[in-house]
Parts: sequence; C-alpha cells; structure tokens
Amino acid sequence: MALSSTSVQPQGNSTPIFKNSLPADSAAALMATLVAMYAAQKSKKQLRKLRRRLAFTYMKEVIRHKANKFKSLFSRKPAPSSDEKTLLYILLGILVLILIFVEPVVAIVVLLVGILVLLLVYHGDLSKD
Repeated sequence: MALSSTSVQPQGNSTPIFKNSLPADSAAALMATLVAMYAAQKSKKQLRKLRRRLAFTYMKEVIRHKANKFKSLFSRKPAPSSDEKTLLYILLGILVLILIFVEPVVAIVVLLVGILVLLLVYHGDLSKD
C-alpha cells in the first residue's frame, strides 16, 4: 500500500484552523497510525509470527544488554568517536532511501526507530559534545 499525496488550493477567505498548537501526543498518534497501517496488511498468522519474533528478539537483546553491562565493568573501551556516529547516521539514511522505494511505511518506521536507537545509545556522548 503506497502513501498517496493530494494538493489543496488555498481559498480566498480562509482562516487558519490550527494556530501552531499540536497535541502533546501527536507523535505517538502518528506512530500508532503507521503501525496500524502496516498491521492491516498482515494476516493473523503473520501478525502472530511477528509478535513471536519480536518477543524473542526483545529477550535476546535484554540478555545481550545485561551481559554487555557486566562485561563493561571490567573493560576500559573508549566511547565511539563522532566519525562512527556520523557513519551510522549515513548508513541509516541509505537504508531508509532504499526502503522508500520498496516499502514506504516500513521505511518511515525504520527511520524513526533507528534515530531513537542511535540517540538512546549515544545519549551520554552527545551531551558531552
């Protein structure tokens, strides 16, 4: 399902309906809409399979995160440089550009999740810059 766009021509005596006030949870509503659009394309069997895969991946990442946290107590590994962060942002951008042509909704979700993950992972490093 591709996203379609329309254009609206302005009227002569129109007054602005919205005056720079957005609801506080508009980003969450947009994300919920995108996820609902993606889920509407899947069958029940595919959704169950995705849910199992998500649960398994989440458990695996939680275990990996706890193991890395334990390992980092004994490690003196320096924080990644800004060049590595820039490279990760470029790779994320290329992935999103490729996905836009294949599956636009998934591209938007990957972009949002990727930026959130990068910001959460490098939050301490970004505040020092």
